[in-house]
Amino acid sequence: MNIVVDSSLLAEALEDASKAISAKSIMPILGCFLIEANQEGLTVTGTDDRATIQSYIFEEHVQIERNGKVVLPKLFLEMLKKLSGDVRIESKGGLNVIITSRNKEIEMSGLDPEEFPPPPSINDNEYIEITGKDLRGLFKKAIFAADIDGKGMPILTGANVYLKNGKIGMEATNRHRLSKTEKDIEPGDFGSAVIEARGLVELLKIITDKDDVQFGFSKGKDNQVVYAFARTERFTFYSRVLEGEYPDIHQMVIVPESGTRIEINKQEFLESVELIYTLAKKEKNNMVRLDVTEKEINIRGKGKQTGKASESIVPIKFTGQELTISLNSKYAMDALRALDGEKITLVFAGKMKSIFILSNEDNQSVHIVQPYRTVD
Repeated sequence: MNIVVDSSLLAEALEDASKAISAKSIMPILGCFLIEANQEGLTVTGTDDRATIQSYIFEEHVQIERNGKVVLPKLFLEMLKKLSGDVRIESKGGLNVIITSRNKEIEMSGLDPEEFPPPPSINDNEYIEITGKDLRGLFKKAIFAADIDGKGMPILTGANVYLKNGKIGMEATNRHRLSKTEKDIEPGDFGSAVIEARGLVELLKIITDKDDVQFGFSKGKDNQVVYAFARTERFTFYSRVLEGEYPDIHQMVIVPESGTRIEINKQEFLESVELIYTLAKKEKNNMVRLDVTEKEINIRGKGKQTGKASESIVPIKFTGQELTISLNSKYAMDALRALDGEKITLVFAGKMKSIFILSNEDNQSVHIVQPYRTVD
């Protein structure tokens, strides 16, 4: 292989592909990039045992003097960021690669490209078309609620994504909090799949608002989804789906009509909860306590070694019974940051029942946090 390409353009492609590379690779080659040059341009691939990202540089932006492919370690991206302008990347037999830029020359040891895992072979005709802005918005409203660190059931490390009944929807939970969001799309019924939340977080980082995205599922012979994919002009993302049955949350997300309902200013409430979290974040439950009355909501919390804080805000509207309830301040902050609009509604069905956090401007999203038992 022998190519000349702008260093910043290549670094951008490598940066995108690197999102699929695990920090703890099970094989050395999975900690590397595959760089392929052909008549169509340059393809950079990063992969691990579950996800793959391929990013593209088209032929008009790269000078290809000899087709070929090389495998270079992730360190190559760090080295490339030290360079500027055009770089030449050349392999002259064997696995070593020469990188030259102006008066700089770097020789790096590569691995055998034939040992690099091929990208998934997918059936890619079941997809929707959606803007990057809309897809990013969906991800931001739900992914955070998944059990990303895998402390519970393996299936909960993923988000349940569905394309059916004219909607794209996403559900995520770690059993202590839950988020569900939907958006109307063109009619289509392609089913659902549980996609690893960690991979979706990385996908969120490389999608831009201006991207036009094809997002869909690839199914096996039994009509079960095997892979999910997202495709733009710049990259293709593939993720193997998680096996198992995702919990049925449909009854859980029905907002109760009875109970206490409070309308408040979102930013005002968020700032109060952030204040408490700053004190309590080193505690196991980082608890915030709400004393709710018609005239005010007193928000307070403490840390064993850091002190305590409280603040009162005035509700815009109040119906129901006065109550005292405690919840995880981090979970509350995450939900509040995901909500659109200036005003939100809190719904309390009872002292030890789910707390609903709702946007007044988005009736297709529901956020739920389970309360802690309050000790007076």
